Amino acid sequence: MFGLRLGFWSALDAKNIRSSPSSAVLTKVTAPYGELFFSNGLKKGFAFEFSLGSYYRGETRYNDSLGYYWKRVTIYPVSAVGKYYPLYSQSENLWQPYLDGGISFVSGVENLRLGEYTGPVTLVGDYTNTYLAFGLFAGGGMDFVLSRLFVLGLDFKYRWVNFGDEVGGLKDYSGPEATLGLSYVLKGT
Repeated sequence: MFGLRLGFWSALDAKNIRSSPSSAVLTKVTAPYGELFFSNGLKKGFAFEFSLGSYYRGETRYNDSLGYYWKRVTIYPVSAVGKYYPLYSQSENLWQPYLDGGISFVSGVENLRLGEYTGPVTLVGDYTNTYLAFGLFAGGGMDFVLSRLFVLGLDFKYRWVNFGDEVGGLKDYSGPEATLGLSYVLKGT
């Protein structure tokens, strides 16, 4: 089956972004998350899933006495997931709880935009940096069979993502994620 999930990912450490004492920082902790996924059932209640996600943390704005600048950050996890359905033997049950876990290859894209600075020269400009990391996650959820072709899913997980360098002022993007999804069941999966 393949489908789409939408929800939220909360980078818990985002509230601790530090800057120089003369600067103020405005940032988001919880932001929208979405992913496309493909899942293939295996034997005895196990399934394998592949997903492509996008977490837009938005802008982190840095203000100081001379002006401001901001960084826009988007995180892209590409994940391989193992799922286990403990009630698989009760296939007539429309509710199917599951446990899942996996590994992600994560790309963090930071776009720096210089704002306006007062003084003899006005600085304006931008650049984009990309950072790479691996991450892990574990969680669970519930699939509800709507029909023979559609499944509604509710998924909760905790992601561990830690970059070697700061991406938008933050290295640790670990935190909880909650999504609601709709899947289309392909014949034979």
